[in-house]
Amino acid sequence: MLFARSGNNHAYGIPFNWNADYANGKNYAEYDPLTHKKNDFYLIQKNQVIRFGLFGQGMKLFFEMSDGSFNLNGRRIEIEYIDEQSESYNLTTNFADKDLITYKEAYADYNNVQGIQQSNIKSINFGYKTIFKKDGVQFFLQPIVSLPLEDENPFIEVKLTSNKTMNGHLVFKSRGVEIERFPAPLEVNKAGQLNWTIK
Repeated sequence: MLFARSGNNHAYGIPFNWNADYANGKNYAEYDPLTHKKNDFYLIQKNQVIRFGLFGQGMKLFFEMSDGSFNLNGRRIEIEYIDEQSESYNLTTNFADKDLITYKEAYADYNNVQGIQQSNIKSINFGYKTIFKKDGVQFFLQPIVSLPLEDENPFIEVKLTSNKTMNGHLVFKSRGVEIERFPAPLEVNKAGQLNWTIK
């Protein structure tokens, strides 16, 4: 299991590669460590995954499949929603199924004179989407960790939809201690989005 091992694993080809740790102690990475052949994301054995994320640049960034909490280079990050009645919804203490997400945001420069097109990766991203249920409230949650490859800070993009109107706050915590909170009013079945610069 790559994320559970000490030591740094080096990404191949690009600054960060995705990886899935399996319950049987094995892992499935974006590139085969011996042949450097690219593996197919859609062949990940989802029912075996216990951790998923990115590694490279001496860092390991992943989430735990069991509850959805993030481990960003050794730092645990949790996301919570607190409604107007101070009812707490620990979104990343969620044991529901999670759909894995990873993608690269890129742009292309095209030279019309020479006919050369060069693609550049702007950011590498990972996260998941899931449904959180508690006391008749249902949230659709999609947290994505974004690692810009230019001079920008990493951030978590949180998309949140509720089955009821709420006027609460989105709270970011590290190991149970609040780091920052933001007003996050929600309308029924309308997605709200917030980008939080990781602190």
